[in-house]
Amino acid sequence: MTATTNNTYEQVYNIQEDESLSSRVAFSICLLMQRGILTAGYSSAKELLTIHYSGYNKNRPVWDIGFFEQVIGSEPLLAAREKVKGVFLSSHRNIIVPDELYAENDAKKWLKQLYFIESGDRINIFPLENDNAQLLYAIPVGVAELVRINFKKTPVLPLPVHHFDMEQVTSLYLQCCISNEQVVATLHNYSQLLWHKVFDYSCAEDIAYEIKLLCKENYIDAAKLNFVCNATCASEYDIVNELTRYFPSIKAGDGSDIKSQWDPAISLANQLLECVS
Repeated sequence: MTATTNNTYEQVYNIQEDESLSSRVAFSICLLMQRGILTAGYSSAKELLTIHYSGYNKNRPVWDIGFFEQVIGSEPLLAAREKVKGVFLSSHRNIIVPDELYAENDAKKWLKQLYFIESGDRINIFPLENDNAQLLYAIPVGVAELVRINFKKTPVLPLPVHHFDMEQVTSLYLQCCISNEQVVATLHNYSQLLWHKVFDYSCAEDIAYEIKLLCKENYIDAAKLNFVCNATCASEYDIVNELTRYFPSIKAGDGSDIKSQWDPAISLANQLLECVS
């Protein structure tokens, strides 16, 4: 189901059309990204029951705090804060530092040299244990405060954590997560991290170009990539489908075949839950 009002739009996925579905939701997760928010509800057996996505157009600020406040305050899946198992944040302002080079103050300086970070912005640090590294990412102060006030006891994690939560055992394993205007991409060769980047896009060709360029610069045969891709809502299905022109063997992030417009988002919701279970 899709609804559009006042420069905002909503999409809802339900495992089945049943009025009692909401009563079966035992816990939920939440993902905040530029101009969008995703919430997902699960049964006590960790079965995905529903996905709610809300977003807004580019004629409003990248992080419109009023929008996020309104959604968090009115979203039924977030009404019982104790049932929210994790809050995930997406940020293009990030850096990964190997443990052997890591010193917190130095790492924060490196991040500030790469990106413009306002004085009030929060820099979060997340350990990537399987990669022996630390992920630093910056969040606007308004978003950080909104999360702190509303989710006091809830773990807060970076969106890419689902790319790093398991030791990789596949060669040239490319993981992507496509949101309404950005792509989070991570490439491992077995357990070796080769590349991680968050970048903007406007069409599937932009994503294909970025990946092909990466392969060219690193002498990688793009045809040998094991490419899996998630998305934040059904709207990105067309982008994922278009990518099959360049990468015919692309699958959903959990390795399943992509057969319907919600499959990439369902895969994302299930993988995010695994990160906080």
